[in-house]
Amino acid sequence: MLTLLGSVLGFVTSTGPGIFKQIMDSRQDVKDKEHELALMAQQSKDRRDEAVITSAGDANVAVQESTQELTKRGSLWTVNLAASVRPIITYCFFFEFVLLTVLSSFGYIDQAQFNQIFEPVSGIFATIISFWFGQRLVSKWAK
Repeated sequence: MLTLLGSVLGFVTSTGPGIFKQIMDSRQDVKDKEHELALMAQQSKDRRDEAVITSAGDANVAVQESTQELTKRGSLWTVNLAASVRPIITYCFFFEFVLLTVLSSFGYIDQAQFNQIFEPVSGIFATIISFWFGQRLVSKWAK
């Protein structure tokens, strides 16, 4: 009886490491395949993002080329008017801010009125100012 038990125990212990190795290999294989799938998904996302950036850049180049073509064909008055739109809008927002600040400083309007008037447009004003200072910074970096 001990002989039979010893034989079975010897057989099981001799095959145990092989079975254990197969189980571990299959788990590692699953992890490797999951990693490869995640890597492929990330690469696909990166390619998609790159395509979007490239198409946006191409669209910007096309707009610039179109604008340059229209500038060549347009009258000087039209070109100057088109070039002055952004600065005029910036000046309007700036003068609104200055006027509201002066009115608030001298007590013609209170803080609640200032906030009621300026708060809806403060995001737009911040965007405009950031655009101009960002453009200056980028043009300095480009030199």
